[in-house]
Amino acid sequence: MLERRNALSASEITERSKRVQEFLLNSKEFKSAKVVCAYDAFGSEVKTDLIIERAQALRKKVALPSVEGDSLTFYELSSDKYLVKGRFGIMEPLPYGLVDRIDLLLVPGIAFDKKGYRLGYGKGYYDKFLTKKRIASIGLSYSFQLLESLPKGSHDKRLNAIATEEGIHYI
Repeated sequence: MLERRNALSASEITERSKRVQEFLLNSKEFKSAKVVCAYDAFGSEVKTDLIIERAQALRKKVALPSVEGDSLTFYELSSDKYLVKGRFGIMEPLPYGLVDRIDLLLVPGIAFDKKGYRLGYGKGYYDKFLTKKRIASIGLSYSFQLLESLPKGSHDKRLNAIATEEGIHYI
C-alpha cells in the first residue's frame, strides 16, 4: 500500500489531497470544531494545507503533533511559530502553546478499513493518544487506501470516519 501511495506523482497527490480536504472542510465535524489537530503531511500522505488555512481563517485553533518520548503532544500552530524537523524527519511545531482541548483529530496512515481501523507506521502514537482522549477522529486517505478490513491488535483504536477523495465514510 505504501509503495502504491509513494508512486503517486506530485500533481496526483496535490489533486487527490485537495478533494479529500474539500470533503473534510464541508463535514459537520470540521464546521463545529473550535480546535482542529492536523498534521504536516510527510511524503505522499494526504496533505492538510487547505484544512489548516481554512481553520485559521475561521479563527479556529490549529494544533500539530510533536513526538515526545513514546507519545504525541499537540501544540498550537500560529503565524509567529514555525515547524522544525522532528525525530522521524516529520515537521513538528516548537513546544509552545500546549493544546489540551481537541475537538477534531485528523489522522494520517498507510491503510484504513471500513471499520475505522488504520495501519500506521508501527509505533502506535495515535492509538496511544486516542486511548487517553475521547475525540472525534477522522483518517485522511486516498480511496485506494480504504480496504474492507485490516488485521488489528488489542491496542488499535477505531477512528470515527475516513475521508477520501470520494467522500467521508462514517463508522
